[in-house]
Amino acid sequence: MAESLKDKAYAVIKERILICEYEPLSFLDVGSIAEELNISRTPVRDAISLLEQEELVQIIPRHGVMVLGISSGLINDIISTRRIVEPYAARTAAVKADEVLMMKMRESFTRPNDVMAAIRLDQDLHRYIISCTENYYIINMMEKIFNNSFRIMLSGATMPGVFEQSNREHIAIIDAILERNPDKAEKQMLLHLSHAEETEYEAAGMLMRR
Repeated sequence: MAESLKDKAYAVIKERILICEYEPLSFLDVGSIAEELNISRTPVRDAISLLEQEELVQIIPRHGVMVLGISSGLINDIISTRRIVEPYAARTAAVKADEVLMMKMRESFTRPNDVMAAIRLDQDLHRYIISCTENYYIINMMEKIFNNSFRIMLSGATMPGVFEQSNREHIAIIDAILERNPDKAEKQMLLHLSHAEETEYEAAGMLMRR
């Protein structure tokens, strides 16, 4: 029971951080969250400890729990890491990816989606490509990056044409994977990340100015 209450608190708090209901640099009220979820403070604190490990919050002694912000340095780290890791992952996916799953994802990118669904679909594809590396350390590291990328992408959702271009690029990546062409998959991923870089900087700026 205690484990399930912790999981409940973790899921709720993380979702609110990702969608910026709990804004960057804001402080969480543990008591209010526990009361709202109708649970004790212990599972809420346990959930917060997990979120601190994921680098979404920071426990500050004598002050409370702060939602970590987005800085220009963090954006630089995210972009440079993705440029190193994801082209390699795309090459691996061209060898290991499940064809049926790739086809289903490709079809999803051709259908209209609302903002939240579009972001989740984007991240589902990138997470799956990363999973093809079958490398625990890479997968664990990239999960932290995807968490912050979600907040950035949501802030940039109002930018004109952002999802249309991104969807075309995702389809090109999938097609290269389905062709079992590692060189082409790597090239398409690099092209996608290059185009995404400018958007992410602009979106991050919007988030930091809140």
